Amino acid sequence: MNQKVQKLISTLGQSRVTLAEPLLKYSSFHLGGPAEFFYRAKTIDELMTAINTANIFKIPYFILGGGTNLLISDFGFAGLVIKNDTSEINLLGIKGKTYGKGNAEISQQTVYLQVESGVSVNRLVRFTLDQGFAGLQFFLGQPGTVGGATYINAHNMKKGQFFGDTIVEAKILKATSRIEKVSSKYFCFGYDKSILQNTHETLLSVVIQLERKVNIDLWKEAQEALEYRQETQPTGFFSSGCTFRNISKSQAMNLATPNYTTSAGYLIERVGLKGTKIGGAMFSKNHANFIVHKGEAKSSDVLELIKLAKEKVKNKFNINLEEEIILVGEFKYG
Repeated sequence: MNQKVQKLISTLGQSRVTLAEPLLKYSSFHLGGPAEFFYRAKTIDELMTAINTANIFKIPYFILGGGTNLLISDFGFAGLVIKNDTSEINLLGIKGKTYGKGNAEISQQTVYLQVESGVSVNRLVRFTLDQGFAGLQFFLGQPGTVGGATYINAHNMKKGQFFGDTIVEAKILKATSRIEKVSSKYFCFGYDKSILQNTHETLLSVVIQLERKVNIDLWKEAQEALEYRQETQPTGFFSSGCTFRNISKSQAMNLATPNYTTSAGYLIERVGLKGTKIGGAMFSKNHANFIVHKGEAKSSDVLELIKLAKEKVKNKFNINLEEEIILVGEFKYG
């Protein structure tokens, strides 16, 4: 073990750093090899210390949240995997008033919550529903963490809701190891996009804005959204959610897709790949934009399916499909 690694482990704590930790158990895809070094950051300070220490000793690192939207290499990750287990949700304040009594009560209150990036989206949604705070109810059952949801600007397309819509401001760790407070505009949110995908800065926490609602059954709305997700997405398999981003509306209009659907799954189905299998992985028979398996697949199988879909869609429709999932580690395949 070289001196840099010894200093990394000494700084983070001998008992806190695990060697050759299997990453598949942290991935919704249930795929991937081991992390060379693995560390759980339970607080914002620990998260920053781990990142800054890795930078000082020039050790590659990857921050792991909920393990969704990831394809981890069969060879694992050569470097430090930092599991973001930060977990604080704090009420910053409530503005506005509540009028009336009983069933006639009307609330005009705006609620501000500060949420650390390691908090799971589903936990946050359930917290807001229990408190009667509206704005995230359509995200019930959404996998991943607040950090990942901000990075990808998670969405419920049926309701036209984006996670970034609720963000007022945030704290990020710059590449210079400086903490900076930024407004929501900084993220340049778009469909499946945020500026973090380009800057690779680390999200520490966000402030979200919600509305306090009375006499509205938020749990009912949330449950309906959850049931729709369960009905339209494959169950009983390991997956990482949608594989590709949907195409643009202009592309859909040029192709004259049915009802001008922008669904990447529609294109994959049209090129005959729905249900296609390579190794232990296949394009779902239920939703072609999902690659699924039951425990027999390798990451290399998934990557070959991705390459196949991109090639066939390009040849038939002259469209370059963009992956929604993120590749982690080194992929030594053709």
